[in-house]
Amino acid sequence: MTTPSSPATSATSNGESLDTAADQEGYLCQVNTHVSCGACCGLYNVRVASRDALVSILRARTEQFRKIPRTVDAIFDFKKNVETREGLERPMPEFHHCPFLGLIGPEHATVGCLLHPQGEGNNGMDFRSVSYYGGMTCHIYYCPSTRLLPLRYRQIIRSVMDDWYLYGLIVTETKLLQAFFEELEDRMNRPLYAQDFTTCHASREALKHLFLLRVSWPFRSPDNHRVANYFFNDHLYTRPSLAVHWKGRGISRYRLILEELETDPVCEHALRQAELYLDDRFKQVQHALETA
Repeated sequence: MTTPSSPATSATSNGESLDTAADQEGYLCQVNTHVSCGACCGLYNVRVASRDALVSILRARTEQFRKIPRTVDAIFDFKKNVETREGLERPMPEFHHCPFLGLIGPEHATVGCLLHPQGEGNNGMDFRSVSYYGGMTCHIYYCPSTRLLPLRYRQIIRSVMDDWYLYGLIVTETKLLQAFFEELEDRMNRPLYAQDFTTCHASREALKHLFLLRVSWPFRSPDNHRVANYFFNDHLYTRPSLAVHWKGRGISRYRLILEELETDPVCEHALRQAELYLDDRFKQVQHALETA
């Protein structure tokens, strides 16, 4: 796989700090005790990527890793055991899935790196050099959303999400999120900020309901079981364009969103239904914001 491009940003030795305090507020990897992202490590690039399946996988790894001595040989044996037990089948074969992803924190409530120096039992030692990309990639790489989404959008996402599973799926969807927020700001005729959602339960829940389309979109092909988003810059797994399916009529204002949600263009009627479905979700958020 091509090494992902790195955004122009500096990091500390544990890869968890950005340049300014303002940037820190928009940092996306480890947010709080229940929200984190492991998408760039291939978290969702597994045969079955449902919440229950991933929790089961991550719990088993975490328990096993806790018991091994912190030696290079033991860590490589752990990797072999994980890959033997779980298999190596990947929906996107060129997208590496890291076997050292597990559950971290005092409550094991977020996903993260078992090799990190702050990890349980690592006693401050950094073992990430034995991973596929090595420790340096962890120090310098941030996903495209970190540098391409405006800070206010990043702050909104951080403030409304309360669960790592959906957070990791939506936060790397740079184009989709940009389109979501631009549509909402167009409807509201003003910029949106985190306080629009932190001060109003209804608007926060409505926005989360909109984000849920990432995992519950009913207009995907029934044969499309891929959950992971490939957001690196080598375009190995692109999403198909819907342009040819609009024929003579005007292209939908939601075209980008429909494409990013991988809408199945089975017929023009289905595309129209998808547009109406989106319109309803946007109206829910708009109504909550207007009545806050």
